[in-house]
Amino acid sequence: MNPIYKIITSILFCVLTINTMAQDLTGHVTSKADDKPIAYATVTLKENRLYAFTDEKGNYAIKNVPKGKYTVVFSCMGYASQTVVVMVNAGGATQNVRLAEDNLQLDEVQVVAHRKKDEITTSYTIDRKTLDNQQIMTLSDIAQLLPGGKSVNPSLMNDSKLTLRSGTLERGNASFGTAVEVDGIRLSNNAAMGETAGVSTRSVSASNIESVEVVPGIASVEYGDLTNGVVKVKTRRGSSPFIVEGSINQHTRQIALHKGVDLGGNAGLLNFSIEHARSFLDAASPYTAYQRNVLSLRYMNVFMKKSLPLTLEVGLNGSIGGYNSKADPDRSLDDYNKVKDNNVGGNIHLGWLLNKRWITNVDLTAAFTYADRLSESYTNESSNATQPYIHTLTEGYNIAEDYDRNPSANIILGPTGYWYLRGFNDSKPLNYSLKMKANWSKAFGKFRNRLLVGGEWTSSKNRGRGTYYADMRYAPSWREYRYDALPSLNNIAIYAEDKLSMDVNERQNAELTAGIREDITSIPGSEYGSVGSFSPRMNARYVFRFGQNSWLNSMTLHAGWGRSVKLPSFQVLYPSPSYRDMLAFASTSDADNRSYYAFYTYPSMARYNANLKWQRADQWDLGVEWRTKIVDVSLSFFRSKVSNPYMATDVYTPFTYKYTSPAMLQRSGIAVADRRFSIDPQTGIVTVSDASGVKSPVTLGYEERNTYVTNTRYVNADALQRYGLEWIVDFKQIKTLRTQVRLDGKYYHYKAQDETLFADVPVGLNTRQSDGRLYQYVGYYRGGAATTTNYTANASASNGSVSGQVDLNATITTHIPKIRLIVALRLESSLYAFSRATSSRGYVVSSGNEYFGVPYDGKTENQTVIVYPEYYSTWDAPDVLIPFAEKLRWAETNDRGLFNDLAQLVVRTNYPYTLNPNRLSAYWSANLSVTKEIGRHVSVSFYANNFFNTLSQVHSTQTGLETSLFGSGYVPSFYYGLSLRLKI
Repeated sequence: MNPIYKIITSILFCVLTINTMAQDLTGHVTSKADDKPIAYATVTLKENRLYAFTDEKGNYAIKNVPKGKYTVVFSCMGYASQTVVVMVNAGGATQNVRLAEDNLQLDEVQVVAHRKKDEITTSYTIDRKTLDNQQIMTLSDIAQLLPGGKSVNPSLMNDSKLTLRSGTLERGNASFGTAVEVDGIRLSNNAAMGETAGVSTRSVSASNIESVEVVPGIASVEYGDLTNGVVKVKTRRGSSPFIVEGSINQHTRQIALHKGVDLGGNAGLLNFSIEHARSFLDAASPYTAYQRNVLSLRYMNVFMKKSLPLTLEVGLNGSIGGYNSKADPDRSLDDYNKVKDNNVGGNIHLGWLLNKRWITNVDLTAAFTYADRLSESYTNESSNATQPYIHTLTEGYNIAEDYDRNPSANIILGPTGYWYLRGFNDSKPLNYSLKMKANWSKAFGKFRNRLLVGGEWTSSKNRGRGTYYADMRYAPSWREYRYDALPSLNNIAIYAEDKLSMDVNERQNAELTAGIREDITSIPGSEYGSVGSFSPRMNARYVFRFGQNSWLNSMTLHAGWGRSVKLPSFQVLYPSPSYRDMLAFASTSDADNRSYYAFYTYPSMARYNANLKWQRADQWDLGVEWRTKIVDVSLSFFRSKVSNPYMATDVYTPFTYKYTSPAMLQRSGIAVADRRFSIDPQTGIVTVSDASGVKSPVTLGYEERNTYVTNTRYVNADALQRYGLEWIVDFKQIKTLRTQVRLDGKYYHYKAQDETLFADVPVGLNTRQSDGRLYQYVGYYRGGAATTTNYTANASASNGSVSGQVDLNATITTHIPKIRLIVALRLESSLYAFSRATSSRGYVVSSGNEYFGVPYDGKTENQTVIVYPEYYSTWDAPDVLIPFAEKLRWAETNDRGLFNDLAQLVVRTNYPYTLNPNRLSAYWSANLSVTKEIGRHVSVSFYANNFFNTLSQVHSTQTGLETSLFGSGYVPSFYYGLSLRLKI
C-alpha cells in the first residue's frame, strides 16, 4: 500500500474516532403520575445542542459530553418540560427525571404568548394550552396573543395575512416579508400571481399545532427570503391517546381527531391528525361557507440511539378546502361562485448526531409544497346589442367577426339577449427546497463556541393555466396568460454563523452571534439574469444573575442588528401583460342590431429595469429583562428601515393610429344589409365589400390620432421606517387568590415619504384637449400613494403617511389547580391612535377651482391642497421634461388653451379634511375565556369576545365626527364559542 495513503487513512481514522474528554450523560425519564417509562422524550443540552431520545424503557444516553455544567431540558408531547442543571465530571453523570402531565394541575399555566428566555433576540412562544384557551382557528390569529395584540373573531372566510411589527395600508409589503415555516417547511407565496402579499395560512390546521415560536427580532442567517420576522410552527409529535376535539361558535364548526402511535420496538412513532372545519358569514344564509379538511401524517424514528443517533422524520400533510355558493337559495338568479383551495406538502428530515472533534451534527431536509387554487364564477349576463370581445395577443388592427363564422377570430361579436358566463382562474404554485447544515460545538475553558454552516436551494414555479372561460362564444374582452409558461424562480443560499458564549463568572455570562448569508437568485427567461444579495446579522446578550434570595433575581440585556432580503414575487418578475385597445372603426347597426368594431391593440409588456434592487430591511433589536420577587419585566425596542420597496410605474410612449369614422362609411353607397368589413392588420385601412357583388369594394378614408401606449416598469421607491417598543409586565401570582396580573403592550410608529419620480396622466388618455385632440401631455410627479404593487403608482395629493399607536392589554388570570380550572379576563385598550397622509409638494388653495396657492406646511387643516407634477412632457418631445409650475403660470396669461390643458394634470384633495391628522379617542373591550378539565380525559373551553358589547363612541379629529364602536372594526363584535376535548 502507498505510504501516503496509509498516513491519510490513519489521520482520518483518528479524527473520526477520537474525542476529547469523552464523558456520558445517562438516565431515564418516567411519568410522575404512574412512574411508567416515557419513550421518545427529547433530552437536550442547551449549551452545545447535543441531544438524545429516550427508548421504549425511558432510557437515554448522550455520548462524549465535555466536562462542565449544563442546562438539560427534558420535553415530550403531553408532558410539561423540565429543566435541570447537571454537572458532568470526569466519570460522567446520571440524571433521572419524572415529568408531570401537561394539564391544569400544574402550578403555572400560560394563556398568552410569553418571552422565550433562552433566545439571544426577541422571540415569543405560544403553547398548546394557550391555543386551546383562546380557541385559535387559523395561524394568522396568533397575532392577537403577542404584546399589544388585538382580538379577532375566528373565521375561515377571511384569508388574512400574518404580519409582524407593522400596520395596515403600509408600503413595503410587510406581510410578504413575513416568513412562515411549519415543521421546517417554508410556506412561500413567491409563485403567486396578481399579488405581492403574505402567504395564506388558512389551510394550516390550528388544532394540530403543538407550539408556535414568533421571532420578530434578528433571525439567524439560516432563515432567508424575509424582511419582517419569522414564524415557526411545530405540529403534534409524540405518543398520545386519541384526542377528539370539537368547537363551535356563531359562524364556525370544527371537529378534529389526533393520535400519536408508538409502533413498538425500533419501529418508530407515527402521528396523524384529521380535521374538518366549516365557516360561514351569515347565520341566516349558512350555505355559502368555506370548508377546510386536513390530513396530516408524521413519522419519526431514531436509529443507533446509543452510539451515533440518526433521526429520520417524514411528514406529509394535505388539505381540501374552498367554498361553493351554488347551493345557497338566497343567491341572485342562478349566479354562484366556487373556490377550490387544495394544498399538499411534505418533507424528509435526517439529523445525524456525530459528536466528533471536527463536527457535532449534520441535518438534511428536503421539502415541497403544492397548491391547487381554482376559482369559478357563473354569472348572468345580458345585452340588447352586440359588443366586441377582444382576445388578440398581438399588436395591430383587428375587426370583429361573427363567432359562428370564425370562432378563433381575434375579436368576436358578443351575443344579444340573456346568457350565463362561466369563467375560471387556475393557479398552482409549486415550491421545492433542499437544505443542508452542519454544526460544530466546542468548549475552551470558559468559552463555548458553536459554528453553523449550511446551504439551501429553493425553486418556485406556477403550473396553473391562469384565467380562462368555458365557452369562448361568451368570453368577454380578455387575454390568455398561462402561468405554467413562466420559468421557475431559483435561489441558492450559503450561510455561516458563529455563536460564542463565555462564563464571565458564576453569576454572569455573555453571548455573541454573528453570521453572513449570500443569496444568488437565478431568473431564467428574464433580463434580470442572476442577482446576488448579501445579508449580515449579529446578536449579543449579557446575563446578570443575583440569586433567588435577592429582590432582583436576574437581568438580561440583548442587542442585535441584521440585514435581510426579500426575493421578488412572480408579479414583479413576470407581471401579466396589459393591453390597450383603441377604437379604430365602428359600423352602423344592421337589421339584427349588430355593429362591427375594429380596434388597434397594443400589448403592454413590463419594461426591464437594470437598476432594480431587491427589497431589503436593516433592523435593530434592543431589549432588557428584569426578574424580581414581585414582577418580571421584558422590554424590546425595534427599528426597521426598509430600503428599495417595490413600486409599479407606467412608461408612456407616443403612438399614432388610424381612426375611420362612421361618416366615411355612409359614402360607400353599399346597402347596409350587404356590407362586409375588413381591415388591414398593419395599415389599419378599412375596406367595405358588397356581399351581393353589385358594387366594387370601397376603401374608406381615415384620420390619424396621436396618443400614448403604456408599459409597466417596476422601480424601487424611497425607504420607509418603522420603530417601536414592546413590553410585558408579569406580576407574580397572588398565592391566596391564585390570581396573576399581566400587562402587555406596544408603541408603534411608521413613517414613509416617497420622492420617486414617476409618470402619470390623471385624467386618462381618452380625455380630449381644448383643441379636440386626444390628450397630449404626461405629468411627472414626485411620490405616489400606492401601498401595493397590485396597481401602478398614480398621482395623488399625498406622497407619504405617518402613523402611530399605543396599545395596552391587561390580563387577569385565576388558576386553581385543585379543581383544574383557569379563568382569564383580558382588557384590550387603544390609548393612542394617530394617522395622517402627508404631502411634501402641495399648495393650499381657497377653493376647488383655483390652481395657484401658498405652499402647504403640513400644519394647516381643513384646506384644499393641490399638487403639481414637477415636470411635464409633450407628445412631440417625450424626452424633454419641462418644469410645470412656471409654465402653468406663464400659460395663464399667455395661452389659455395650454393653461386649460395643463390644469388637468393638477391633482387635489377630494375633501378639505383629507390631509388632517386623525387622532382617535381611547377605546377598549373585554374578553373572557374559561377552561375546565374534568378528570384526565375531558376538557371544556368557553370564550366570549367583547362580552360587554361596548357601544361607546370614538371621536376622530380628522373629520370631527364620532363613530360607534359597534360594527366599526376597531373592536371585535360580541362573539362567543365553546370547545370540547376528549382523550380516549
